[in-house]
Amino acid sequence: MMRVALVVPGFEEGGGVPQVARFLAGAMRESGRYVPEFISVPMASSDPDSVSLRAPSSWLRGLRVQRVEHDGETLLRVGAYACELEFQRYRPRRVLTELLSGFDLVQVVAGCPAWGWIARDFEGPSAMQVATLSAVERAMDRNRGGVLLRSWRGLMLRIIERLETRGLASVNKVFVENQWMAEHVRGEIGAERVIFAPPGVDTDHFHPAPSETSAPGRVLCVGRLADVRKRCDLLIEAYARLCERLEDPPELLLVGSTGPPEKSWALARARGVRERIEFRPDVSRDELARLYRSASVFALSSDEEGLGIVILEAMASGLPVVSTDCGGPSTSVVPGETGLLVPRGDPEALAAALEKLCSDSALRRKMGSRARARAEEHFALRTTGARFIDWYDRVLEKSAAGPASLPSAPANAQPQSARRLPEEGPRD
Repeated sequence: MMRVALVVPGFEEGGGVPQVARFLAGAMRESGRYVPEFISVPMASSDPDSVSLRAPSSWLRGLRVQRVEHDGETLLRVGAYACELEFQRYRPRRVLTELLSGFDLVQVVAGCPAWGWIARDFEGPSAMQVATLSAVERAMDRNRGGVLLRSWRGLMLRIIERLETRGLASVNKVFVENQWMAEHVRGEIGAERVIFAPPGVDTDHFHPAPSETSAPGRVLCVGRLADVRKRCDLLIEAYARLCERLEDPPELLLVGSTGPPEKSWALARARGVRERIEFRPDVSRDELARLYRSASVFALSSDEEGLGIVILEAMASGLPVVSTDCGGPSTSVVPGETGLLVPRGDPEALAAALEKLCSDSALRRKMGSRARARAEEHFALRTTGARFIDWYDRVLEKSAAGPASLPSAPANAQPQSARRLPEEGPRD
């Protein structure tokens, strides 16, 4: 059995990245050849396991490595030095490199490519799964906060953008979950080191309800609703317009680890739809599957999504999807076949798409059936997991034959297009 380190930023914070890591762990376990172990690295400046510039007591204590239990999984948490400086969280550190040296393979699961840098000093085969670029992920932060905060964020973003090139060069293979990102990464490091590999969904657990009535059930949205990128305000405005158009509109059900921000609830009250919106926090996996089956339409109003695991869950549950065309959803949603894609930031288009499905039960059934079929064919766990497992098998077989057989681009190489950073000074 081969040991694989799944390095995940902020595993305990939830969201799409930990979901992808869990998917990979499941694929490894099912193969019977790999033992995955989660290693969580910090995303926040207030990380308790890190050395903080603002906490002198941590200077003597040093980085902490803690074994904790979280949501049914055992993981190691490893801090960073000077965690207030965001780029430090991506940086290799001796304690982590020594920990990784006990593994046969390292798989980084992250949002943006800068996280690949953390595996630079690992001597075995390494891979990274990425969804987006930091500039795309943080587009909505550019105009938030005061001048000093915006300037600080801008400085950090410029550094992280440069680290993205280093991150891509620090791993042997890059798995990418949407088409636009695949094209970008191929342009950076060459097509031979990139695999288009969207994560999958458990199509046995998430499955359609036995039948659907002619009257529409609830409109469902699932996600970290407090995240400004999810645009709860846009969804609520579109829902209010939908209620104005339908004689008997469906309820809106919101599900997530965090609820909508207060300004979104204020909008719901102002538009007279607050009583028609229900929020369910922290539901179990079984309850989530049941809620998908209780709905008729799935809605997503995000400004940015790497893929949208919740879209795959909805499709597997036989729901047609109405989503903004925000990057990732176009990988799974076939417009006019399995759902509808609308422009970002357009509440009128979102309302019109919801109205089209809520008022036509035959269309809902047809799109829902096609959504289920597409999920089974392209996004079932066995199909999607095989892309990762096949590469693990090949690369570990080659590495057993000798270092010369490892894939091209050693861990500390840089592509010719890389923009060089100043020397970092001594390594930790």
